[in-house]
Amino acid sequence: MKSAFIFVIAIALLPAQAAVAAATTPVNEMSQAAIQSAFQVLRRDYIRREDLTFTEINRAALEGLLARLNFGAEFVRQSKDVAAPAARLISDTLTPSIGYLRPTTCQLAEVVMMESKLKEFAQAGLSHLILDLRSPAIPGEFEVSAAMLELFVPEGRVLFKLRQMGNEQAQLFLSKRVPLWTSSLIVLTDADTNNVAEVVAAVLRDQRRALLIGSPTRGATVRYETVPVDEGWLLRFASAEMLLPDDDSVFRKGLTPDLRVLLESKKKLAIFSQIAVGPVKQSAIEKQRPRFNESALVHGNNPELDDYVRRSNGQSITGDDQTPRDLVLQRAMDMLSSQDHLEATTLRWKTLPAGNNDKAEVKRAEPAKK
Repeated sequence: MKSAFIFVIAIALLPAQAAVAAATTPVNEMSQAAIQSAFQVLRRDYIRREDLTFTEINRAALEGLLARLNFGAEFVRQSKDVAAPAARLISDTLTPSIGYLRPTTCQLAEVVMMESKLKEFAQAGLSHLILDLRSPAIPGEFEVSAAMLELFVPEGRVLFKLRQMGNEQAQLFLSKRVPLWTSSLIVLTDADTNNVAEVVAAVLRDQRRALLIGSPTRGATVRYETVPVDEGWLLRFASAEMLLPDDDSVFRKGLTPDLRVLLESKKKLAIFSQIAVGPVKQSAIEKQRPRFNESALVHGNNPELDDYVRRSNGQSITGDDQTPRDLVLQRAMDMLSSQDHLEATTLRWKTLPAGNNDKAEVKRAEPAKK
């Protein structure tokens, strides 16, 4: 029993890092005998050995274990006064061809809202969708992931598997309905993407239904179980793992976006707070400063000179009040707008003799019939 106890204590001395990072620490290179010897020396000869009580050692051991498990386990304070966050779906039409959806809590009620909005987008003739999965939310259930995926994945396909601890037989999640959205799809992700949303992003890319833009996710693709440990605290820990149809796991590896665009979480949350009372597009479309152009010349003014004078006098000028821009959303919109432009334009390069300065023939393509 003493030997096993000291083995647990050894975990506690690791720094608060994930297990992968901790693999390079000296403790991981030591033998079991060396670890036990180190603790016996500390218990006997440490300058303040009276501080190494069994309670303190056990606290350190548990703290070190949680540090190793990272987001695989954590303590959550019990509170009867904190209400569950209300389901809310942020939606907008960014351009005549691009729709936007952002579930904020990843609850089943939001899937119903998404279904309604997708029908509206389809009826309005929108051809692109941006699904924003960057909202921080508490861990949820994979049944919500499956319901959300069924809006995009063809009927009858295996979405993912769920492997429960101690159960060799994995639970299969299948798409059981005709998808509502089959046009182009871009998914936005980052480290705040919770387990439900991360499963959605992983499966959509695995099914080749979406491109991912943003920053890497954490790899928290696990189902959590929560149990009380005393009157004040709950222990939330991973009890089941999501696997893709080919048994590939995303746990701890996360998802690397197809196009990486970095945006600090603090800045992103400020933008989300700002658009809570206004249209989403205002966070992606920048206000242009007036310039000295042909129109200004005709009207006999020079806005750039006027701005220079105001700035010299310590006054604000047009554009100083611009709110922070959502760079990730901007890049997604740029990509889709460029796609529309390229698909609507046909370039026919003529074979010309040397020295001929004729330009290429550019024709607008006929709009695609729906």
